[in-house]
Amino acid sequence: MGREAEIVEGDLAEIESCDAVLAAFTSPDEGTAMEAWYAHGLGKLVVAYTGGMPPHPWTAYVADVISDDLERAVLALSGQHARD
Repeated sequence: MGREAEIVEGDLAEIESCDAVLAAFTSPDEGTAMEAWYAHGLGKLVVAYTGGMPPHPWTAYVADVISDDLERAVLALSGQHARD
């Protein structure tokens, strides 16, 4: 409590400075959702890792890639595909 602006503004600056965002949507989290929405709005690549959880419609809307497998999600950040 009391450091909300510092935390949020720091998160937003980090998102602005990156090329892509890997967001863990393995459980409901409004912070992750807001970060993914912000990255999407900036035109950043958004990769959603679900860990097998069904993606929420908003997750599907903002994510360029949705993966239930973490390795595949990480590989998607660079445009690679995991070996089957």
